[in-house]
Amino acid sequence: MGSFLFSGVIERDVVRAAPDFGAARLLISYFDALAAGRRIKEMLGNDEYEKRRPCIEAALRGEHVTFERRMSRNGRERHLQIDYVPEFDCLKRVAGIFALTQDITARKQKEARLESEALHDSLTGLANRQLLADRVSLAIAHARRNRSAMAVVYLDLDGFKQVNDTLGHDAGDSLLKRVGEGLVAAVREVDTVARVGGDEFVIALWQVGGAGDAARVASKLVKAVSKPYHIAGRAVTITISAGVGMYPAHGKDAATLLKSADRALHAAKRFGKNAYRVFDGAPLARA
Repeated sequence: MGSFLFSGVIERDVVRAAPDFGAARLLISYFDALAAGRRIKEMLGNDEYEKRRPCIEAALRGEHVTFERRMSRNGRERHLQIDYVPEFDCLKRVAGIFALTQDITARKQKEARLESEALHDSLTGLANRQLLADRVSLAIAHARRNRSAMAVVYLDLDGFKQVNDTLGHDAGDSLLKRVGEGLVAAVREVDTVARVGGDEFVIALWQVGGAGDAARVASKLVKAVSKPYHIAGRAVTITISAGVGMYPAHGKDAATLLKSADRALHAAKRFGKNAYRVFDGAPLARA
């Protein structure tokens, strides 16, 4: 529940305070002077008035209107929920509008945090499998419209289980975070780095020139990650293997493309690890 910031009545186009609403106070933090007795356009300013005018006009027609606005003052942004409730006279004509403003900033921040947690890996903060699927689908749609290519790179740490077994899970978690940071640093901002489980990562490359470009990125990723890390007071050398799947050559939807990249990853593992492979088989059927 948000805190009540403003209660007032709009009569014609003039605002008066509603002193009988005990919890309410005038929204002085957003307006320099008292609202009471001022014309609504004067109080809101021309730009804000024009944005709210459809809501005001609807309320004057007898409708209860609820909407949200973000407003800032002195560098502080607040998310507001505003209700315009029509007041009727004894002949059931609209005599004015009761205006109520609530600060719902805390609620919106909580909603945004929960949404972010639902789409990101709790350990590394990277995209999770759900967000990855959405991003791959978007990248495919973009490539289809532009008749271009995109790629996914499926990565898996070599020998991660040994790190967990010898140094413990806390050390393993620390290593996963470091690897995630290295992958993010090695790609573009438009690309998406995701942790999809355990020691597996997937990168969606938004747009590439072709298989050669994707292969160069995969090689760069393998080199960026395959190095010593100082974990739990010890130097831990880890390597990574990668598989590349290309749109449209290796799949025309996210699920098929990810399966192609996963098969290429397993080929890299069989080859001897610390390497990458581009998928070289026929496109997989959609699951």
